[in-house]
Amino acid sequence: MVKRFPGQRAVRWVSHQALSAASALRSHPRRLAAGVGGALLLSSAGAYALVEAQPPLPPRSTIATALDNGVRSQSEALAAADMAFAYSTSVRRQDTVQQLLRRLGVTDPAAITQLGQEPRFRALVAAGAAPEPVRAQVNAQGELLQLAAVLPLPSGTNPYDTPTWRELLVRPGAGGALEISTRERRLETRTRLASVPVRGALTTALSQSGVPASVGAQLVKVFAPQMDLRRSLRKGDQVALVYDMQVLDGRELRPGRLLAAEIRSRGVVRQAVWFAARGDAQGGYYTPAGQGLEKTWAASPLPGAKITSPFGMRIHPVRGSREMHEGVDYAAPIGTPVPSVAEGRVKFAGTQTGYGQVIKIAHTGGFETVYAHLSSIAVKPGQTVSEGQRIGKTGNSGMSTGPHLHFEFHAAGRLVDPVRMASYVPQGKPLPLGEKAAFFAATAVMRTQLAQAAGGDDVVRLARVD
Repeated sequence: MVKRFPGQRAVRWVSHQALSAASALRSHPRRLAAGVGGALLLSSAGAYALVEAQPPLPPRSTIATALDNGVRSQSEALAAADMAFAYSTSVRRQDTVQQLLRRLGVTDPAAITQLGQEPRFRALVAAGAAPEPVRAQVNAQGELLQLAAVLPLPSGTNPYDTPTWRELLVRPGAGGALEISTRERRLETRTRLASVPVRGALTTALSQSGVPASVGAQLVKVFAPQMDLRRSLRKGDQVALVYDMQVLDGRELRPGRLLAAEIRSRGVVRQAVWFAARGDAQGGYYTPAGQGLEKTWAASPLPGAKITSPFGMRIHPVRGSREMHEGVDYAAPIGTPVPSVAEGRVKFAGTQTGYGQVIKIAHTGGFETVYAHLSSIAVKPGQTVSEGQRIGKTGNSGMSTGPHLHFEFHAAGRLVDPVRMASYVPQGKPLPLGEKAAFFAATAVMRTQLAQAAGGDDVVRLARVD
């Protein structure tokens, strides 16, 4: 006989009840659902009774008020108002009069026609990128209310000797036509000093110091006969500058002439000051001792271009044999303008085997330069050319493996490395006779200011001498 314990009987009872409930659910599902629903109904009734036992809340009140915003009167006033919209845009290269006026919000056909026929406005657009934007005001109908723009200087004008600010003004006139006038104002000239430590590219160092790009271009040009500043300067070199800035009503508008400069590179100091001798309208640059630095020879036909093949023995890229490379190759896209490095007479301009389209120029002093693999030639044999004059464009003609310029330099009939050209060609003319006293008197202030700029610490500084 098996003895049953109380715990086992409880388990058996619970199991029996669960089986009975499951059987009832399968046999009478509707009755079970009704029972559950009734239980839920009784519980909700109890909850409602608890809620009703709370004190009643006060009734909600709604107040409606009619507001008169005067929308109609405001819209009528806005429609009647003479609204003006201000626009400002820069003249872009390849702009037309219509394109420029469209960006300024001018859609009035009469204004577009009149300005399209105005020579001064057409000259403004034809000049391309301008230092100052064009400003205009128009109404809601696209009619011009006012326009102001800075005009380019007339051709042949020296911006350093005649610092003027020419402004074109356009306003509505009588009879619906525009009234167009020009206003000229004299600019003041202020002197600026800059001390620039070179830590990378020269252009970057000048830009970070606040020196205008045009002043930097003058600096490169002044020292071009001695060195290519874009290539030669290294980290740790120092540049000091004295230059003019043209000012109107206290606002700096236009960079002026570079007056003095100093380059400290690897322990070597080079200086230049500007001076105009009697009868010399353009002036020139000299060393502080009076030796001329005026560029008679450029250091390279393509300043800043990468040399892809230097002067000397090499494996010929086409024939594969070891041969003498008689010049240097400068990388340049097809169509890059090629200037003459110095004044001279064109000795040959045409096609030669290997060289393709080539130009040979004879210079005074027994020098000769050669420009090969050109895509086009802009000079003729016997023609005289000046330093910097465009003589052709780079290409890939002749025996060439890619677009570039092949440049040669001959001294007294002997091939010379073009990179060393500066050590052979003349470096400028001395002061005219009787001008030394005037030179030292005129450049004394510049030399003092240059010493002040060069005496700065290693931090970029820009000083004013007003």
